[in-house]
Amino acid sequence: MVIRKEAQRVQVRDNVRGGNGTLENRHIIEPDRMFGSATLFSEFFFDPGDGIGPHVHDADAEVYYMLEGVLTLIEDGKETELRPGDASYAHSGTSHAIENRSDRPARMLAVILKV
Repeated sequence: MVIRKEAQRVQVRDNVRGGNGTLENRHIIEPDRMFGSATLFSEFFFDPGDGIGPHVHDADAEVYYMLEGVLTLIEDGKETELRPGDASYAHSGTSHAIENRSDRPARMLAVILKV
């Protein structure tokens, strides 16, 4: 099955999980098409100052994969810069947040897996 970019749903939300700014994300594959193994497969677009606030995954895990720009990951209180090609995995019970502290836009893929 092919899902063309123009058929993928775009969502715009303010203050995601208490974070700053307005985030746009493109749902590459909808949850009902992922055979019950994932609940999110999206590309996120961060303008400078945008972020996703701290949150914990209790019954799932999240993977971030950087496509463009620089984002700051805050995981269990530790800060790390993510650059293109870097990946991050937050397992069940891990607190994490992500912010664009740079002066340029950034993009990443996010996948939430059921565990």
